Amino acid sequence: MNYLYKRPPYLHVGDKVCITSPSGRILPEKVFMAEKVMKDAGFEVEIMPHALNEFHQFSGTDNERFEDLQKALDDPECKAILMSRGGYGLHRIIDRLDFHFFETYPKWIIGFSDVTLLHAHLHRLGWQSLHSPMASAFSVENSSLALKVMNFLQGNLQNYQLYPHVLNRLGMAQGVLIGGNLSILTSIIGSCSDLDTNEKILFIEDVGEYLYRLDRMMWTYKRAGKLSHLSGLIIGGLTEMKVGETDFGYSAEEIVFHAVKEYSYPVCFGFPAGHQLHNEPLVLGAEVRIEVTNEGAEIMYLN
Repeated sequence: MNYLYKRPPYLHVGDKVCITSPSGRILPEKVFMAEKVMKDAGFEVEIMPHALNEFHQFSGTDNERFEDLQKALDDPECKAILMSRGGYGLHRIIDRLDFHFFETYPKWIIGFSDVTLLHAHLHRLGWQSLHSPMASAFSVENSSLALKVMNFLQGNLQNYQLYPHVLNRLGMAQGVLIGGNLSILTSIIGSCSDLDTNEKILFIEDVGEYLYRLDRMMWTYKRAGKLSHLSGLIIGGLTEMKVGETDFGYSAEEIVFHAVKEYSYPVCFGFPAGHQLHNEPLVLGAEVRIEVTNEGAEIMYLN
């Protein structure tokens, strides 16, 4: 059953944003560039103590990454936590995080990819969050991207009009928007972070998977009952997919289409979000309405 997710306070100029690295390591200059872009927009920025560390593929040890994220979650002055990048690492620390002070001092969690796990965990607690580009994508040259993220954080939400897609399924639906990276979503089935997809609008995206693995993930999600009672489905970028030694027989989009073809809810392909240059922000946990027609698709925020 749908209910209204709690929304962290929107940001104002002068508010504090913390940058942390809970997953993969990142080049320091990318974080400093994001810091400059955010400061130029009028926000105070704190780079967490271990955000620029390196420990093998991670941005620090498990303890260091946990300490930074926990400190940011607990900070009453912090109004948003911008993840530096995705990769892998949140699975190793998620169960140690304490959200007691977050409930008292809620803030926007910003990111995608590996951050899907944190989004899903927050949704189990009833909070909205922002699926969007991270610090690694912020730059002076691409300031419009950062500006769009900051507009969302200040409450200036954008509705979307999309071109038609040959695999779209027509219809109209309303529900809470959830989802993110499909690999992460399938990895948390049965855990305390698992999403309740019933009557929801599900968004999925992924990158760099062999087509047979994408097919397996879709069937795993289907067998777990995650696709049968949706209100609607939005498919973002399925980028850099790999064929393997022999042709799988279906494109990435066709794999998704066949996994949900027996259902009747509207399906919208081609939403510009995910592991791609054009990565539009989405407020997960928000109530949205989608309408898919022969002329295209529209996605509208209702709260």
